[in-house]
Amino acid sequence: MRVIPIFIVCLVFCACSGGYVESVTQKSEKGFLKFTGNAQSVTVSIDGKDAFPLVPAKDSDKEVVYEVKPGNHRVTVFRNNQMIVDRTVYVDNQVTMEINIP
Repeated sequence: MRVIPIFIVCLVFCACSGGYVESVTQKSEKGFLKFTGNAQSVTVSIDGKDAFPLVPAKDSDKEVVYEVKPGNHRVTVFRNNQMIVDRTVYVDNQVTMEINIP
């Protein structure tokens, strides 16, 4: 007769468990460009769009990165209207591509 109460307790315990839940989280599609080196008086153009000046980080511990869509990008860097960097880079999803400025 002790088997029935144990069976009922096991049945209640199993029925109360939440079960196994599995999920997949996919991060939004974006990549980043980070410029290092001598960024003084530099402007950057990405994919032939209007050039913008590089803004250094206000805090030396922080990095300034620019968000781009994953894929191939042509990056041109100018100093005093002279092109000093002309590269085509592939930026993967959630990856930061570093570009060194001489």
